Amino acid sequence: MSPRSIKIIRAAFREIQKLSPSALEKIYEIFHRLSKGDERHTKPLKGYKNMLRTRLGKWRVIWQKDANNILVIKAGIRGGIYDDAFDKWDNYNTVPPNILQELLTPQGTALAENPTYQWNHEKDSDWYKFVYGSYRNSPQLTDYQRTILDEPLTKLLTYPHITADKFEDSACIVFQSAPGTGKTVCASLFASEIHHAYGWNTMLIVPEALRRDIAEYTEVKQSLNHDNFWLGTFPQWLGKINPEFNDKLASPQEELEALRKAIKYTKKTDINHTDVLLYQAFVLQEQNHKQGKNVMFKANAQRINNLLNINKKHWYNALCCRISRLDAAKLLQSKIHQPITNTECSILIVDEAQDLLLSELQAIIAVCKSWIEQGHQTYLWLLGDLNQRINPTDFTWNQLKIRNSVELRRNYRNSRQILEFANQFCEIGQKISSSVGAKKLPEPAKPEDAFEVGEPVRLVLFDTKQQGLEFLQKLAGETNKEENRRHLLHDLANAVKVFSTKPLNSSDNLLILNPEQAKGREFEACVAFCLFEGTGTPSLAESFQWYTLLTRARSRLLVVATTAEIDRLNQFGSDYFHNCDRVDSQTAIQWMTEVASDMDLNQITDDVQQRLLKRCESGCLYWDTYLALQLAGVRSSELYQWEQQAISLLSQHPLELLQIELQQTESISLRCLILRAMHCSWQAVAAASPLKNTDVPEYERLLKCIANDLERKRLPYEAARVRAYLVDGNYKYNLPFWQEIINPSHQSKPLVSLLCEAFNHRLANFIYT
Repeated sequence: MSPRSIKIIRAAFREIQKLSPSALEKIYEIFHRLSKGDERHTKPLKGYKNMLRTRLGKWRVIWQKDANNILVIKAGIRGGIYDDAFDKWDNYNTVPPNILQELLTPQGTALAENPTYQWNHEKDSDWYKFVYGSYRNSPQLTDYQRTILDEPLTKLLTYPHITADKFEDSACIVFQSAPGTGKTVCASLFASEIHHAYGWNTMLIVPEALRRDIAEYTEVKQSLNHDNFWLGTFPQWLGKINPEFNDKLASPQEELEALRKAIKYTKKTDINHTDVLLYQAFVLQEQNHKQGKNVMFKANAQRINNLLNINKKHWYNALCCRISRLDAAKLLQSKIHQPITNTECSILIVDEAQDLLLSELQAIIAVCKSWIEQGHQTYLWLLGDLNQRINPTDFTWNQLKIRNSVELRRNYRNSRQILEFANQFCEIGQKISSSVGAKKLPEPAKPEDAFEVGEPVRLVLFDTKQQGLEFLQKLAGETNKEENRRHLLHDLANAVKVFSTKPLNSSDNLLILNPEQAKGREFEACVAFCLFEGTGTPSLAESFQWYTLLTRARSRLLVVATTAEIDRLNQFGSDYFHNCDRVDSQTAIQWMTEVASDMDLNQITDDVQQRLLKRCESGCLYWDTYLALQLAGVRSSELYQWEQQAISLLSQHPLELLQIELQQTESISLRCLILRAMHCSWQAVAAASPLKNTDVPEYERLLKCIANDLERKRLPYEAARVRAYLVDGNYKYNLPFWQEIINPSHQSKPLVSLLCEAFNHRLANFIYT
């Protein structure tokens, strides 16, 4: 029997994430058994055989059969009304309706329409990584999403012989969809499925903030191991299409510095990244001056007028032969490009397209047409939401002249109450667009399309921003209690996710995200911190930023604001907080700490080594140390250097403390690290031995590290003896008596005894000869 996959609905994951690490092991054991077809201690709901409950001690999992797979509905339940549904009531008809409804329609939505995530122990090797963050990277399409995707797929496959002049009509599709509708998930899974089913060259172009997250999707990860599947950012794509761009493209910071140098002949002094984009979009692109209906041009007219005084010659001189993003796009449009694949077809999928310039999108289209003219069938998907433009880009969808469009309506991320609150700030942008005579912006997601109602947004109000900052520190401290700190991934999952448009000081348990960093990502519980500070009428840019940030929250959104912010918004004509629950600080802290907010893979990559070393200083290690290092991309020599620092810190603790830590630790790699810190090298070799049959690369790495330790201590014989245990064992040493010592029959003897035996043997041979 082939292993069964475990699919888990989001509501069940919320329950799982609340459990302690020891309880997670019990849930994992249930899942592992079920995946193997072992249904011990499983009982069906009376009168309803497709609803089952499996128990292990006091732990419970309620699940449903989904073809040959397991669909988990609840997990971690101990006794009470749900157990009664399986054990007490006589049949299906006697189960209380509210209990039955919650099992069959969690969150008030049919099971088939609940977001689900797949756990397959053969594909996803680490359970803790999965629970504390990567479950989001194993999403499954809902029935609704799959139905919507069938339409564009059919359109693609019904145009087997497209021509360049008909490209926009037959081979392009625009997905204008609101946040939370699953654009990125759909695009990523669709790309993997197309690549797997048809073998097309598939290119997925995404922002840098999303690239690492998407690369962790189980399906994408598998596709990346095959030829003709590519994932990267737009600048990386430019370099792949035209290698001449490599090392020549100007970074955003270089573009900013160039524009600042170019303004020395003008009176303008305050230049930022927004000005850089406006300059390229509306000054260097002279034809865009006539975009009377472009909302970005209208809303930034005064800034653009000031930028017109910056001489183009000064801009290009300041770039010093670096290529700006606008000029890279123009160069791409002016050349014929060879298809970079040996397949018959290619599909390009561009996510968050609203943050690209019109010229960049036109360059992508030009490349596609170039390939078509050479007989290579090429298709293009553009995904985005013009209401989430955190950059002042210069296009509307109709400027691309693409006739085919698809819209995802159902919102799977935000609860209805969060969506109702966030939509108010999207409406600000709608009003601004209307007031300047620009074209109407797309409508936001409708609250009734949210898959769950959820809890009201909560508001905690302070007189000053400083009081708000002090509140954040208290909140971070509450989620950072020492008794929970044995798994770093658990710590990171419980870090407070704070959205702010202004820079804030971060800390171990405060993750601060600005609009650009938050783009395309989502978290269970979030804090919107002083988003509305400022003076005067809100701007279009502010409304886009607010809407983007507020829609990152799935189930709980806490707004931290000052009275001045509330007064500013009230002057605009509406009470934006009338449906919010106003709470005090303690209530807010308790509410936010009730749920885990998910691990952020970008955070773990940035600071994991130092956080782990800080734990070594205490002598109480994180039990998922090596998993965290793996997720952070720490490899080979860099890993050994980190271990040397860790050993130096651990060796400062009493042996008694390290012995206690050793007894509590199950990870073989971590046990070896502790033993190395205790200078027990041969015990570390013995501790590593189980890996010889289960994980040969890690076994060899550990033995080589132990041997390196001994060589650093100037113990070459001991190091050589350790290396002799390696799987290949083909090491040659120019050491006296080595051949006698390395004899396998002597491996278990002490080195001093072996040296004495070798010396006596040599002496006897010398006397004899």
